[in-house]
Amino acid sequence: MAPTPPRRSVPKDRFSALFLSLKTQTYHDPSSRGPGSHTIRSIAWNPTGHLIATGSADRTLRIWNPEKTQVKNSTELRGHTGGIERVAWNPVKEAELASISSDGTCKLWDVRSKSCVETIQLGGEGLTISWAADGSAIMAGRKTFTPSNSHAVLTLTLVFSTPT
Repeated sequence: MAPTPPRRSVPKDRFSALFLSLKTQTYHDPSSRGPGSHTIRSIAWNPTGHLIATGSADRTLRIWNPEKTQVKNSTELRGHTGGIERVAWNPVKEAELASISSDGTCKLWDVRSKSCVETIQLGGEGLTISWAADGSAIMAGRKTFTPSNSHAVLTLTLVFSTPT
């Protein structure tokens, strides 16, 4: 993988001018049938900037090529039985994607082979995920309910760790 270019700060007085010059691009997924049927809940770039992943309320996990905006040029990854809450790319492996769902699972995907390589049961509805900066571990947040009341509590769990 190519080294990441150094980040540069944008002076406050140039910030709006920089973003005004950028072109926007619309991605349309025909599986969207109306309001709320295909709500994208999460979007993320892969580390090289060559792919975009989206996760939707209707269980659609899609990989997009930012240069080709038609859905026919995207890839759908299937396996979750509930809405996808978050997607996150491994920061050091450009083809490894994690998704977390309200079905109570965190799935790891190899987008080259379009397959799920691991499913981790969370013990509650998945809400959020985050990779360690070196890609060695992933943290998952799940919704749990306490017996004393009906309020949801966010529980964070280390769900995946590679040997060092």
